[in-house]
Amino acid sequence: MNIQDLLGKSFTCQCGKIHTVETRAYVYHDNILDELISILKKATLKNIALVSDSRTFGIIGSQAVKMLAASKLNIKNIIVPDTNDKEPVCDEDTCSWLKSQIDAADTDIIIAVGSGTINDLCKWSSFDLDLPYMVLATAASMNGYAAANVAAKIKGVKVVQRARPPIAVLSEPKIIEQAPPEMTAAGFADTIAKFQSTADWVMNNFLFDEYYCSYCAQILQGLEESYLKNPGHIKSGQSHAVKGLFEALFLTGLSMTMIGTSTPASGGEHLFSHVLDMTADIDDQGHWLHGLQVGLGTILSTVLYELILKIDTPFIKALPETIDKSFWQNERLIYSVSEQYTSKHGNIQKIADNECWGQLKAILKPLVKSPQQVKSWLKSAGAPDNFDQMGCPRERLRNAILHMHEIRNRFTIVDLAWLIGILPEHVDEIIDTWLTS
Repeated sequence: MNIQDLLGKSFTCQCGKIHTVETRAYVYHDNILDELISILKKATLKNIALVSDSRTFGIIGSQAVKMLAASKLNIKNIIVPDTNDKEPVCDEDTCSWLKSQIDAADTDIIIAVGSGTINDLCKWSSFDLDLPYMVLATAASMNGYAAANVAAKIKGVKVVQRARPPIAVLSEPKIIEQAPPEMTAAGFADTIAKFQSTADWVMNNFLFDEYYCSYCAQILQGLEESYLKNPGHIKSGQSHAVKGLFEALFLTGLSMTMIGTSTPASGGEHLFSHVLDMTADIDDQGHWLHGLQVGLGTILSTVLYELILKIDTPFIKALPETIDKSFWQNERLIYSVSEQYTSKHGNIQKIADNECWGQLKAILKPLVKSPQQVKSWLKSAGAPDNFDQMGCPRERLRNAILHMHEIRNRFTIVDLAWLIGILPEHVDEIIDTWLTS
């Protein structure tokens, strides 16, 4: 697929909807700041809020400030502070702080310099302030660059917040290739999760008539060989593989924007990462890169699918009536998680009367990957393929698996595993066999 053919276009899709791509420029080549200045001058965008953190400012932010100022552009340089001696977080408090630093009346555009958190904070702030934004990417670490969604923590719960996509995504090969290896591995892990999230999407379409678009689901076809044929090339930072991975991450973001939700790239496997993030604050512990957590959540998803697809005649149980309040501990989290869980609970029983189990299995089986395949990919790309490698205590891992289904109202493979009895009964077996060394 040629990315340039999609940019700035609207088209009627085979799914019956009109898809619109608001991002107008995708640039991946050397001397990226020259291209940035050219884009800004052509669009007569003179007053710029340049947003980075202390790390990304050193990578390209400081150079951007100098070159933009030398080109007679007005720059307000904003460095988002670390949170509790850790990297910045994307939550309502940090977003409010960032918006307070930007004079919307005297700003033409916000430029994000960074990857996940900085990109999301700028996307969210620009939406609230009704300003355009673009991003100077510093790592192939996540799929949110071109997405309209923001992965934010609101009232302690990891949610998907709707915003607007960037008008441009720019990146320089040497910067992306020289990013910390664990960040590139995280992007790879986030990308291969798409096989499982697509299966969840197809399952929901089959069971509950959820809207499905095959074009957006298959948007990476043709690119996968560049980074999947030999994931070891990701680990060694080979240019063609990293370029293919970055394009895949960009296109995945576009697919989310085109349908208006994170559904094409986020299923049950992502819930695992979200719970680890949410509980990190409760336990006063750090968390790992989102993509690395998602990669391990993808192994879990493949195991659940493999176990479920072996069942010929399912015995459907009921989900627990309420969330486990003792796990979530504080009232704000209990209220927010309960809101999500209760709205999902009302739709679950549809599956109990479904007579098309064989059809569902036949549809899902070609879509999902095996846990052996996913573990092999992760290991080859330099990403953790078990939780011991991440230093995650067993109890934290176990708790995340047993509570991840509570945080979203959307049905996923994790809910199906509870309905059929795979969870919680087999949680220890799954951990011992697939998720620890």
